[in-house]
Amino acid sequence: MALLKPKQTERTDTSKYFGVCPLAIVNFEDRSDKYDWADILLDAEVQVKDSDYTKKLTIKGTFDRDDAGKIAGGSVLNRLYKFFTAIGCTAGINTEGNWETDDGEPIKKIDDYLKDNHLSSVIPGTDPTFEYVGYIYKEQNKNNKQVYTRVYHRLWPNTDKGKEELESHVTWMKEKGYLKEYTGPSSNGTAEVSKEAMLNL
Repeated sequence: MALLKPKQTERTDTSKYFGVCPLAIVNFEDRSDKYDWADILLDAEVQVKDSDYTKKLTIKGTFDRDDAGKIAGGSVLNRLYKFFTAIGCTAGINTEGNWETDDGEPIKKIDDYLKDNHLSSVIPGTDPTFEYVGYIYKEQNKNNKQVYTRVYHRLWPNTDKGKEELESHVTWMKEKGYLKEYTGPSSNGTAEVSKEAMLNL
């Protein structure tokens, strides 16, 4: 009688899923109505090339308002518009805090609008087009000390120039202390293990 042995798989090189990675946008979700504090909480679900798993690029925050209650700016708008510029989206927020197109047409649901117009091209049964590069890193929450995987909120075209500009920007952000990348053990003393690695343990 033949022995039954589990199929052996090679360990995945999880390091290729961090740092500068080719990305495709496969979904959008607006979660701002689920949290009282969030004027914007928009998730772009991205797939990393050669990975079976997706990650979320999240833009979240509150607006600055003037004495009349009108939107007057805020860092979340800067992050939003830099992301929108990267994906070719010309929609945005008006002074009332509502979404609209650049020619003033109201947008009822921004996630539906983005799914209709700004997903990476997908043909059923094939891989999406990895037209962007993004930066994936680990960040430790200063309150609970948990380590989380983050996708930086800005994207660049998946070209040699795009990769160089992203690497330069991330280096500058780290030097200025705006991007704090966690490289040590997790709070329980062991390194965080990705889902990809867990499947091959």
